[in-house]
Amino acid sequence: MHRNIGIYMRKRVGDGMRLTTALDEYKRAASERFPEESKTVDGAFSGHGDRLVHVDENGSLRDYSAPLSGLYGIDRSKLGIRTNRGTNWFADLETIRQHYYRDTRLVETEYDAGGYTIHQYDLTLGRAHVTHVELRGQVPADAHLVAFLTMAPEGKEAGVGALIHDDSGPAGSEVLEVFHREEHDYLAASTGLNGVHGQRPERFSEILADTPVEFPRGEDPRSYDETRLSGDFVVTAPLERAGRSYRTTLVSQLSNHRELDRGTALADLRRCAAAHDGADAIRSAARDRTTIAVPQSLPRSSLVRTDLRVVDLLEAPSGARIAGPEFDPFYANSGGYGYVWFRDDADVARNLLAAGDRLDLEVSETVRRSARFHCDAQLSDGTWPHRVWATDGSLAPGWANANVERNEDSREYQADQTATVVSFLATLLRERHGDLDDDLAIDIRETVVEGVDALARDVADNGLPEPCQNVWEDAVGQFTHTAATFVQAFAAVAQAPVRHPLRERAQSMAETVLDGLDEVYNEEQGAYPMRVANGSPDTRLDAATLALADAVHEYDAIEGTTVSDERLDRLSRHVRATLNGLFRNPRDSPVAGMIRYEGDRWRTADQDEEKVWSVATGLGALAAVRTGRMLNDRGKNGDGYIDRAGQLYRLLGPDGALTTDAGYLAEQVFDDASLDSAAPLCWSHSLRLRTTALLAAEDALPAVSTEIEGPSERLRWTTGEKYGLGTAADHDADDPSRVWFTLTEGAMTEVRFPQVDLMNLRTLDFLVNATDDDAYTVRTHNESRDADDTVERRVEPVADDALLFRHVFTEPGDGRGHEWQLTIDYATDPEHDAVVADVTFDASDGRDYELFAVADTALVNSGAADRGLRLGQDGAHHLVARDPTAYTGETDQPLLVDESGEGYSVAMAMACADYFDWATVGVAGSEPLRAMFTEGELPEEQESVDNESVVLVGRLGDGDSVDTELALGFARAADTAAALGEADGALERGFETARADYARTWREFLSDKSLPDSVADEEALADQYRTALMSLLAVEDKTYLGASIASPSVPWGEAVTADEPKGYGYNFVWSRDLYQVFTVFEIVGTLDVAADQLAYIYEYQQDETGFIPQNTYINGITRWGGEQMDNISYPAVMAYHLAERGVGFEDADYGYENVRRSADYVATYGPDTAQERWEEESGYSPSSIAAEIAGLACAGKLAIDAGEDADALVWLGLADHWANNVENWTATTTGTERHDETPYYVRVSRDGDPNAGHLRTLANAGPTLDERDIIDAGFLDLVRLGIKPADDPVIENSVATVDETIRVDAGSAAGFYRYNGDGYGERERGDAGGPWSVENKGKGRLWPLLTGERGEYELQVDEPDLAPEDCLRAMQEFANSGRMIAEQVWDRQHATDYDWEFGEGTGSATPLAWAMAQYVRLAHGITAGDPVETPAFVDERYRERELHEPDRSPALRVDTQFRGNSLVVSGETTGDRVAVKTPVDQAIVDVDGTEFETTVDIERGQNQVIVSAGGEDIGASGTTVRRMKL
Repeated sequence: MHRNIGIYMRKRVGDGMRLTTALDEYKRAASERFPEESKTVDGAFSGHGDRLVHVDENGSLRDYSAPLSGLYGIDRSKLGIRTNRGTNWFADLETIRQHYYRDTRLVETEYDAGGYTIHQYDLTLGRAHVTHVELRGQVPADAHLVAFLTMAPEGKEAGVGALIHDDSGPAGSEVLEVFHREEHDYLAASTGLNGVHGQRPERFSEILADTPVEFPRGEDPRSYDETRLSGDFVVTAPLERAGRSYRTTLVSQLSNHRELDRGTALADLRRCAAAHDGADAIRSAARDRTTIAVPQSLPRSSLVRTDLRVVDLLEAPSGARIAGPEFDPFYANSGGYGYVWFRDDADVARNLLAAGDRLDLEVSETVRRSARFHCDAQLSDGTWPHRVWATDGSLAPGWANANVERNEDSREYQADQTATVVSFLATLLRERHGDLDDDLAIDIRETVVEGVDALARDVADNGLPEPCQNVWEDAVGQFTHTAATFVQAFAAVAQAPVRHPLRERAQSMAETVLDGLDEVYNEEQGAYPMRVANGSPDTRLDAATLALADAVHEYDAIEGTTVSDERLDRLSRHVRATLNGLFRNPRDSPVAGMIRYEGDRWRTADQDEEKVWSVATGLGALAAVRTGRMLNDRGKNGDGYIDRAGQLYRLLGPDGALTTDAGYLAEQVFDDASLDSAAPLCWSHSLRLRTTALLAAEDALPAVSTEIEGPSERLRWTTGEKYGLGTAADHDADDPSRVWFTLTEGAMTEVRFPQVDLMNLRTLDFLVNATDDDAYTVRTHNESRDADDTVERRVEPVADDALLFRHVFTEPGDGRGHEWQLTIDYATDPEHDAVVADVTFDASDGRDYELFAVADTALVNSGAADRGLRLGQDGAHHLVARDPTAYTGETDQPLLVDESGEGYSVAMAMACADYFDWATVGVAGSEPLRAMFTEGELPEEQESVDNESVVLVGRLGDGDSVDTELALGFARAADTAAALGEADGALERGFETARADYARTWREFLSDKSLPDSVADEEALADQYRTALMSLLAVEDKTYLGASIASPSVPWGEAVTADEPKGYGYNFVWSRDLYQVFTVFEIVGTLDVAADQLAYIYEYQQDETGFIPQNTYINGITRWGGEQMDNISYPAVMAYHLAERGVGFEDADYGYENVRRSADYVATYGPDTAQERWEEESGYSPSSIAAEIAGLACAGKLAIDAGEDADALVWLGLADHWANNVENWTATTTGTERHDETPYYVRVSRDGDPNAGHLRTLANAGPTLDERDIIDAGFLDLVRLGIKPADDPVIENSVATVDETIRVDAGSAAGFYRYNGDGYGERERGDAGGPWSVENKGKGRLWPLLTGERGEYELQVDEPDLAPEDCLRAMQEFANSGRMIAEQVWDRQHATDYDWEFGEGTGSATPLAWAMAQYVRLAHGITAGDPVETPAFVDERYRERELHEPDRSPALRVDTQFRGNSLVVSGETTGDRVAVKTPVDQAIVDVDGTEFETTVDIERGQNQVIVSAGGEDIGASGTTVRRMKL
């Protein structure tokens, strides 16, 4: 907003930071843009009265109070927890989240310290600021708070003094006082300071050095004058126990000793510390100091609270507001922001007044204070100065004060400031004159009179204001914006309760300026110019000119005047041209919004184009809604403008690119989404507040998903948090029922047909409407987990031996006498492609209700364009949906095709046993459905809708009870009659018959599967076992047998749009996940399913090179084609296990050649991988290499059995070599300061050197860390797959490192993160707990499957740290009420708006097949006493016989010679046989003495040649291998 004026101004009150600190921070940020500044785009502010304190996301505090009070306070700080083992500085910990408590100014920041969590509460209470710290968890007994602070009274670099008062604090404890002359700053703790240590300030040599100075320096004794003539101190305070937490409160207090003496200041300090020693007391104090109450029912209440909070934070007791926190105190790139601009402040006050009236907010006292300040600050000539101090209104440094200098020849004056103040005062007088006290009303009238005189004098002969500086403060001329403010001011005065001659004069002047604007309007451009300079128009577009919309609206409101249609047309064309011309949405950038003006180059740094500004975007939104309303009032179509206003308004929302994590609007943003300049900017927040009010009045606020009660216009999938899964266990039937469903707590979701990866329904849920109460309508589906109704929602399993589930919805009483229960039982009909439901509703309150079924369709994975039809006759209806076009089998969607290559076109029918007596088809997000879902208002019935997102609504019955059955039928080829036939056929059979047949399929599946001893005697464990086993079959497709999806869910689906016909979520086949499921079916002896799974991989996923992609659609089409070596290696392990169980190549639908292809791929391209098992990082991964070793070894055993000795010797040679070197490649011997118990395995190393310490930026917006500091438990695969013993020292070190880094004790055992720094999980900041998406930074939570993997490891440990039985029980405890185990469970004790509970599932993929398989496998492992997955051949080779050890390896020398298209390979070895493999040939020869020679074919160009030597018995001898590129 404010230009760089290019001159140095003398530092005085308001600048805010010591030069020493600024230079130190400059050194740290030298590589960043504008390193000279003290940025506030991160962190949050607490403020009250004349103190403003910034709380960084790392917990450090800094005062930005000087512009408001003249007091400087804390210049820099650092907080931590100290124990005998060292100090955990908050800056080094993981910040869980930072947020405001409700609508207060209390900032809460939370950290993860490993074994315990830290909760920091910061609240400013006038000139005192309290920082309360609470610790929970395994808190060390000797823990205490430590803080380093620099106090800078009067902003002094030096010349400050310090006093330590031994017994003046709480309970006679120490108090620190740092002072200069008038400002004295105090520090105490509620538990008493038990250590105060002065710090030697920076030396000149340190200040001039290139490196920053690290504080604190230490606490060694220093000379008395050195530490008492400094503001740098380290203080410590003990923690007191309160319940389960340990706590203390640090209190800093600023004082001016001209206003109060030391004794009073110390007494105030003690009282403050004693009164705020706990979180409850601080939260209560915060609530008490909230100045304006905002009801939850208010439109966009959270945004309104944020805007009001910002306006409040930046206001001084004088009533004036600074533009923003002073982030540029040395005017390095601007003229500073910690001042009062009358333009900004008056416009903020006017916007606040207007929004308060429209939103019914009590803002009277705030705007009265503003008015008093503005009246007092007016100059004798009726104008206002450029900028002033907020403390008292005295003149502040500036560059546009020609009116102060009384230099009539100078143009360095900003006339719009005077006009804006007059406009505000006149508006206040008009709107609130009855509420103003007489003295203020008189002052305002006198001030307005003098202001109008000044403005009138400033109108030139051409009708425009005389040349002056513009709003952006970077040019001189006759500006359209300045003229607009004149019109606004004159028009406001013309409507104010002032003398009639003044009103007439003001109206006349408004018309004069409007006429002047007409003269410069550019018809060709359809816009007003930016300015007239030297008689010529500057035709650049300027966002400031959008102020014309408000000005013209104000003029049109004058009684007896009407803006002509021509003038309104010009305005609308100008607004449209400006909005279009200045809108920017850079390619490949999340940034969108308005720039200030064409050619704006201020603060663009390394960016070539103009920057987007929040002020410009806010001006655009305000002008658009104003223009739209005026057009509509004239009978013209202004809806397009209002829609445009909503679009711009959305860009200013909490998730917009202009908004900080704290919710502040930054002034500017770079195209790379880096926020810049002042944050928060008061003017921007006031513009948004006023736009909120105007859009709400037009009922045009853009939709927000969390506020939508009915299906939204832009369909999204549902949460991944599923509580039930259903399909018949008829996979081996000739004509199975190809229907699957899942359940959330409130709805049936994502019904699948005819394949398990094809979803056709977003939700089926129910609407309960009280017929005698217009205000009572409840929907069972709760999309966002934050519904404010009182209905209890739960899913119950109703059988232990079948996947049968029930929804129970209970209204226990909402305070208005509503009490009822709705129960729905579900099953699929094995005889039909249909889901059936038994519905029972009973009201116990004597009231009558209507019960509706609501089907939100999304046929063939998309809800974009379907046809909905209502069939039947009055009082007897069915509902259907289908593709809107005739079915031909042709498709332009190549991903969603069947086994014949034809496209899917699904029809769905919803039918009721007694027909629907009322039914309609609707469009998701439409007003009729919105009214029905929010108000229970029945829409007019519709027979059909076309090419829309179809919603089917049918009334199941009414009265005090309803008992009926409901069915959803499905058919292909868009055949609605067939779909209705499936539904009717199921209803004809009846729910009880269908359910009995359904249950029988599952009982038959379980009949030959006995419970392992580990779960047999405990019901909860046994039920979980059976459910897990059944779920693993349920996720298998019934067309492509063996194809099991990773999860029947879309993780965080409420944030995933459903508008494209493609695959979503985890509805794909990963061969790695399929391997995990395979191990279960192999263990329980269901070998036909296991063999189908391997055959599927080889037939549909493997290509001719042996490559297997990351994942595929069910039909085998690649979805993600990344290379994951574990994906490619595990099928060989599967083939080995099947062969060991008697299923050889001759018995299966795959052959040895399939094994050879993938083994050769791994041999050629391993051991490093493009993606490790978490699909994010490349390099050398212990888990990937473990899978590769096991895969090659198992392939080698199969080759031996098949007589393919050359393959066997090469693959075993590589497996042995990699087993020998996996530690060298992936276990660091150096460690880091964090991890010094070496060697230990890292997650992945870039190039096979785990000691290199390469920096790696983690996926999902994760941190950048030294590879040695990235810890996961993937190395346990080395143990589970039989390669390393459990008591291997490196394994044991690694387990200890895992436990200290990513373990969280939970339930009966522990939970584990995938790795530290994981960003794949619910949002960490902002909307904490909200759904993960690629746009928002998340935090990975605890993965139950990792608890199971740890249990399998503990099976092999003599003295387990975590009993395997406890790990199994913990997994069962992690499951939800439907016995579904999620990918992730919540990891925090603190509350969020989403009500996640510690140790319970999140919105991640549920059930996760891998996790369910892990539970079953661990149960069998406990019974067997060892992991049941371990390939016996691998275990025997590496752990029992140690054939890979160097002393078992023969010597080997290799020579090569090209002969045409052949290669002669010769050499010497102490082995018995040598195998040679090239990309096109292979050979094996016996060694003659010690020499060998053979000839093999090669390809043109570069060839990889592998030579391996071994013994006569390949499977029982060591090997040596050489891999060469020739």
